[in-house]
Amino acid sequence: MANQPKPVEIVEEPSPALANPAIARCAKAWEDAYREQMEEDEESEYFAAKKAGEAYRAALPPLTSRDNCRDFIACVAHGMLLGAIPETNAGKLLYAAQVALGAVGAEERSREMAGYAVYASLTESETAHVKKFLPQRSKIA
Repeated sequence: MANQPKPVEIVEEPSPALANPAIARCAKAWEDAYREQMEEDEESEYFAAKKAGEAYRAALPPLTSRDNCRDFIACVAHGMLLGAIPETNAGKLLYAAQVALGAVGAEERSREMAGYAVYASLTESETAHVKKFLPQRSKIA
């Protein structure tokens, strides 16, 4: 039965992955749910791991921005290592993140192009005025 959560020992040593706030949030949700279930029923590691996995997945970042998509991917990878996300579901979650990244990128490019269109319709004096407030880009030769 591949979809069954595996019993996992809680490690007290901090992981470098926890430096990412999104991973830390998901891991905390997992740990809190696991401990809570184990306090209710000390003999049911299976149900504790199952409940903890659900809490971990519920804490995943929303796929609404490029940064959130990256955090989502990092959380899914970490969740696979932790056993919170079964390998059979991980591919679907990563595919969802890939699709969301494509959509976010298309939206950003669309907004950027709209900005260029507005910029192109300005007069010379308006363009000079706007250039004062634009960040200076370094030119690479």
